[in-house]
Amino acid sequence: MIQLLVLCLLVWALVKVDSAWLSMLWLVAMAIGGSWLVQKHCELKGRAVMPAVAISLFIGVFLVGMWLLGVVLPVSAFDARWFVPVMALLMGHSVSMLIRGLSTYLSALQEDREQYEFLRGNGLTHFKALQPFMRRALLAVLQPTMSNLSVLALTSMPLLLVGLFLGGLTPVNAFALMLFMVIGCVSVSVLVLGLTILLADKLGLSSE
Repeated sequence: MIQLLVLCLLVWALVKVDSAWLSMLWLVAMAIGGSWLVQKHCELKGRAVMPAVAISLFIGVFLVGMWLLGVVLPVSAFDARWFVPVMALLMGHSVSMLIRGLSTYLSALQEDREQYEFLRGNGLTHFKALQPFMRRALLAVLQPTMSNLSVLALTSMPLLLVGLFLGGLTPVNAFALMLFMVIGCVSVSVLVLGLTILLADKLGLSSE
């Protein structure tokens, strides 16, 4: 209850001020906090990977969020009433899926290091040799998301639809919004995972 109260007060303040710069600062803070959670749950050593994760979270969430707010939804992209909940939903989903995907990627590299060395020894580039491990990480992100859609349709989504109805949206608009938000969540999880692996690989994550 305390956490929910603090969150509601924070969102109320952001919506009340309705400043684009303050909303962007909040998104940066969310990305940094999310990167700390990812590093903690994935048990990454050192702090060098945190910037790569934070940058990936910020870029991925911002791009997909701007697509939803600026192209799909007929609203002002930086209107805090829309910006904050949409970005928060994308950030929360991307962080949880990144933890799952990055853990799978690192475990696969550690367990099947010989496969990577074999592919490299047969003339493949570093990036080509990493593709089988990246594919496993991608499946670890997509499979739970797709399998949980049937559960969400019976539990969370009806509650969200009721909230959208109470907010004044028509049933057709509410359905379209839910559909595009699901597409956005799947897209941002894949985009953030890819960016994180590419940026972290530059810091030597794949060679640890």
